[in-house]
Amino acid sequence: MTSVSCDDDFGVPDAEYWCFLDESGTPDYDPDSKPYFAFGSAVFEGDHGDEYMKVLRARASRTGVQSGFHASHDSNDTKQCFFECIDGMDVKFNATFMAKQRAYPYVKARGNLWLYKWTLYTHTGALVRQLWDGKSRIVVHLVVAKINLSKREKAVKDAVRDVCAQFDREQVHVVPHIWDSNSSAGLQVVDYGLWAIQRHVLSGGIRSGHYNRFVQPKMADDVWYPWGDGGNLRKS
Repeated sequence: MTSVSCDDDFGVPDAEYWCFLDESGTPDYDPDSKPYFAFGSAVFEGDHGDEYMKVLRARASRTGVQSGFHASHDSNDTKQCFFECIDGMDVKFNATFMAKQRAYPYVKARGNLWLYKWTLYTHTGALVRQLWDGKSRIVVHLVVAKINLSKREKAVKDAVRDVCAQFDREQVHVVPHIWDSNSSAGLQVVDYGLWAIQRHVLSGGIRSGHYNRFVQPKMADDVWYPWGDGGNLRKS
């Protein structure tokens, strides 16, 4: 597990949030890839040990699940088990989908990692605006899934740290972390939530069973489309 920390001289906050983030799609401009690059988040307020125990019990009850939950790889039975686990949680989901074909030329010119960082920046900014009432002193733990690619790992770590620093201010303390998704219940929750949101978005609402039943009732806001929803870009 890896974490990067900011200045901890903040005192006792009025509220503390744990925001687990996962990405979907590829941060590139290949016309044959998925039309969106997205970040999703699962947000827990304050202590959420009970939510972690629900994940542990769900994991222990399934045979053949050796390295945590991962929606795109799990069987239908396992998906159903874990979505029912999420159904009983006090969690809020958000998602930011960037329509890659509508990226600004100066964003494209800066390369693929910049799309990753731009999307993370956009999503984090929306989260901070959503969580902060403009008066309270809050701590936001931003937990991003580790990418096991050595040539990208340092660049991603630097991007996460830089984005958090841009929102760290007198009354809002944003603390960046990079954790292994296999050992983090929160990252497994957001993996499932974003998987359902992506299927809903790309299918234009056709493949929305899990989203409608388990995720949409826990959405803190509508899906964010900073570059437009790209309706004609969707692929089933």
